[in-house]
Amino acid sequence: MRSRFMNSLFDRGQPADAADSYKRRLAIYESELDEPEFTSRDTGDRRIDVHAFGRDFVPDCEEGSDEGYVLLTNGMSEQRMAVPPEAKETKARAELMWYVREATTEICSNLRWLGSVPFIDNTWFGFGHRVPMPAPPVRGTDFKTFLFLTPIITPDQRIAEQLSSGGDAAEILTVNLISDREYELIKNEGLDAFLDLLDENGYPPIFDPARKSYV
Repeated sequence: MRSRFMNSLFDRGQPADAADSYKRRLAIYESELDEPEFTSRDTGDRRIDVHAFGRDFVPDCEEGSDEGYVLLTNGMSEQRMAVPPEAKETKARAELMWYVREATTEICSNLRWLGSVPFIDNTWFGFGHRVPMPAPPVRGTDFKTFLFLTPIITPDQRIAEQLSSGGDAAEILTVNLISDREYELIKNEGLDAFLDLLDENGYPPIFDPARKSYV
């Protein structure tokens, strides 16, 4: 049972409808991921919080462990993105997911910033979209480009299937960082060529800042 203190955190500074939507999304997240270990809270007007859910990424049928976090934004889907009419298959609302080893302040800040970009720049994110940065956004990696995909892990797919906001279905987009050469491959040969490389190289689900470029 959630305490009155926790409820006050959800409702603070939010209109009633937004607070209710926030709680509904969190309930969907928790139905698959249990309660978050912690939440990085947004003090800005848009209110995009980042929940950190602990996970062992090794399937139950296998031995060993591979512990990390599923980071999920909560609040990005309150606003519709500026999806053009010709992108008929793209959902106008989304939340972002990032699989990480440590849920650092740096990574949570990057995720929150990405969640605000469509509304700052009047743009939109969908499957296969890239956001190139002038410098690596995370310490320990040389990769500078964010790439959005969709979940392939079953509980995360179920979360995506249940999300909605303002009467619209909402999408989950997973966050990945790719090298300059991988970015060029996508631009020149298409996303499928890069996805094939991920399969061939056993791309790890948890973000590895020391990963070598596949190109």
